[in-house]
Amino acid sequence: MKQPSGKTRYLPLLADPVDHVKAPSFINPTFEKMGLDYFLYPMHVRPQNLESVVRALTKVDNIRGVNLTIPHKEAMAKLCDERGPNAELTGTVNIVRFEDGRLIGEMFDGVGLVMGQKEHGIELSGRSALISGAGGAGRAVAFAYAREGVSRLGIANRSPERAERLVADLKAAMPDLETMVVDADAAGWDVVCNCTSLGLHEGDALPIAVERLEAGTDVVDIIAVRDTELMDAGTARGCKVMGGVPMAVAQVAAFAKFLRGEPVE
Repeated sequence: MKQPSGKTRYLPLLADPVDHVKAPSFINPTFEKMGLDYFLYPMHVRPQNLESVVRALTKVDNIRGVNLTIPHKEAMAKLCDERGPNAELTGTVNIVRFEDGRLIGEMFDGVGLVMGQKEHGIELSGRSALISGAGGAGRAVAFAYAREGVSRLGIANRSPERAERLVADLKAAMPDLETMVVDADAAGWDVVCNCTSLGLHEGDALPIAVERLEAGTDVVDIIAVRDTELMDAGTARGCKVMGGVPMAVAQVAAFAKFLRGEPVE
């Protein structure tokens, strides 16, 4: 892989914790294949330091912006001076562009996941979907699923209040969508998707109860660092399964356009 130089434009990936982050291993080669001299690298930033770190990074001329992952997506949205349409709708961001010290944020998690699913034959239109997780990624994915025309959308979350808030926001934006707070039970859904951090580490609890998972259900996990226990359970039951790498890779072209200030379709 090409090594960064003084001409490289850097993109810090801010996370807490950071030891699980493997996105540079597949995103940097994708940048290179696209002929882009960009370089993504992880930085361990605790929530209480997020604003001061980002403000300091705006003063480094060869840093174009920052990429955000757990747990910074909602907090970063509140710090932005301007938000794109997906960020405005979901209240989350996963990419920020620096413009003369201003922070301009957008969210591409949901868009990237839908693109990745389509490439893997996991469609959403007219199908029911269960999302486990109502944090930054869960919100982005929920709105993306809704825009893709799911017939019914269930939101499960460890904290019911967050799930209720997401359902209320979905209903306000898309009143015709049948959406509800549900338990994380895989039975009766066409697609189940994990948008929590469960699965980052071996031995984590399952984010979705898989005992009644049916072979016709598609299983999606946004975790990109490993094949999770949820994915293994889906495979064992004959389900179509997709992890998080396609979601991340699908966003690279959008990131590049956004960081250059170009329109992103």
